[in-house]
Amino acid sequence: MIIIDNTLISDEVYSETFICDIDKCKGACCVEGDMGAPVEKSEITQLENYYNIFKQFMKPEGIEAVETQGKYIKGESGDLTTPLIKNKECAYIFFDDNNIAKCAIEKAFDKGLIDF
Repeated sequence: MIIIDNTLISDEVYSETFICDIDKCKGACCVEGDMGAPVEKSEITQLENYYNIFKQFMKPEGIEAVETQGKYIKGESGDLTTPLIKNKECAYIFFDDNNIAKCAIEKAFDKGLIDF
């Protein structure tokens, strides 16, 4: 058993394969939490250069969050992450017709609009 703050986590996290069932979770990892997705230093230039391309797929609240907070933020621990909408959703999300949270950056990539 692993203890992180007040949470017990099974040792199985090291031995079991995780498979996301997006139809059941609806992209909850992009909506819930206290910080955005991790951003690597090597990704900063790409966020800066391609923002106007994937911006077209973002929610208006996400665009506002990015334009207010920046394309990435530095957390208290020094980690770089995506900004959040009202301390909840990743700023780069949108919801598809099935109300599943999806990534605007990934959508731009899938459409061949960006190449990273």
